[in-house]
Amino acid sequence: MDTSDTFDLLAYEQQPELALAALLQMMSRFPQRQSPALADAILGHLCLVSDDERYPEPLRQCAEQLLDLWGNYAQQGCACPASGPVAGMPRHRLH
Repeated sequence: MDTSDTFDLLAYEQQPELALAALLQMMSRFPQRQSPALADAILGHLCLVSDDERYPEPLRQCAEQLLDLWGNYAQQGCACPASGPVAGMPRHRLH
């Protein structure tokens, strides 16, 4: 895998807020781009946030709940979050 396609895990390890900032940036751009690669990157960042105990529990739980939704977008080639199904999705996690 090309290093430009990977997360800067060392920076995230030292400053976990960078992962959250990147996640918010990607999520805000998704409606314009609706790219499966962007949805996949969002899914990866949601996994990072939900698994990182340095974040407050409510934030980690929110990221955990969003995994189902964004996993669906990544698998189905994207549908705008405003129009996609939210409940009842099978769980898809990247690790």
